[in-house]
Amino acid sequence: MKHEGLIVGLLVVTVVCSAAALALSISRLPRVSRVVAATGTAQKSFVPDIAHADLGVQTDAATVQKAQQDNAATMNGVLVALKALGVKSEDIQTSSFYVSQNFDYSSGKSAKPTGWRVTNTVTVTAKPETLSAIIDAASKAGVNIFNSVSFDISNREELKAGLMKDAMANARAKAMGTLAGTTHTLGDIVSIAADWSGPSVVYAGPQGMGGATDYVPVETGTNILSVSVSVSFELD
Repeated sequence: MKHEGLIVGLLVVTVVCSAAALALSISRLPRVSRVVAATGTAQKSFVPDIAHADLGVQTDAATVQKAQQDNAATMNGVLVALKALGVKSEDIQTSSFYVSQNFDYSSGKSAKPTGWRVTNTVTVTAKPETLSAIIDAASKAGVNIFNSVSFDISNREELKAGLMKDAMANARAKAMGTLAGTTHTLGDIVSIAADWSGPSVVYAGPQGMGGATDYVPVETGTNILSVSVSVSFELD
């Protein structure tokens, strides 16, 4: 009988301890946060003060050595022409360099090697007002690849910081608007996601290819930098 009483006592203690542990675990459950999401936008137009032109030289020859030599000779002439216009060395950056073998597939049988191709392109950074002269000089010096022209602004980071601030304020105002008539207020920010849209790229047309004799008209126009932010706020 004493053993039975001891067993019952132990069972009672175990149940009490289990209940206490359960209560403790329940009290420690993470608080479920309630959030409100909103999207904010901001944009600003600007006139670009920086231009980037991606251009290059492509040469074909029977041997890879000849193709490389011809390419280097032409590209050196292009660099001389660019620097003669006042383009600094630090504003000319190699963007790609490819060596590939050419094949003739016209026989309908196995491809026949016909020689080698070397392609060397550079990105030139300059003032927009000098871009037409740069394209013209590069064409005359032997450039036969014009990939693209793009425009930007020198104080982009400063502009982005201001737009981000405005977009966040816009998102907060929208989130507060959804709480109108309730007792809730906005708490801490739970998450932020930003989507930027910047200046467009203008691709060179046929007039931008090698052999042009007149300046290619280049207009920067007005560009727009915009941002859209998706923000989640915790509710208080």
